[in-house]
Amino acid sequence: MDHQTNETLPKTYNILVVEDEPDARTTFIELLSTVDNYEVSGASDGDDALAKAEATKYDLILLDIVMPKKDGIETLTELLDNKERYGDPAIIMLTNIGGDIAVQNALELGAHGYKLKSTTDPQELLGYVAEMLEKRERGELKTNR
Repeated sequence: MDHQTNETLPKTYNILVVEDEPDARTTFIELLSTVDNYEVSGASDGDDALAKAEATKYDLILLDIVMPKKDGIETLTELLDNKERYGDPAIIMLTNIGGDIAVQNALELGAHGYKLKSTTDPQELLGYVAEMLEKRERGELKTNR
């Protein structure tokens, strides 16, 4: 009888998509869910994201910058300042505005990357997410916090 050990099974990654626009959130969740070892869930705003991140330690968070209640920058800051509470996920900011000062601010705060929602090809996003997860696994994602 041939038994697979845990080392040969692909790791399951928990991913959270934080996006206040329901259609965009659904699109991102459906796209990421096409990868067998991704467990993907969604949050509609920063408060929702923080509650979910406290309950489930995510490996990666896609975080919209412009949201009601608690925006992406405020949410990012809370995630980074409370790693014992929220874990240490790779964080990719999502925006519709190229050259956005908020993107630069997010990267300076400690976000690991960003993607433009309107122009990023689905396959490119999947590749970028996989690359960020690999870097996180290797301990290559550092924040200045």
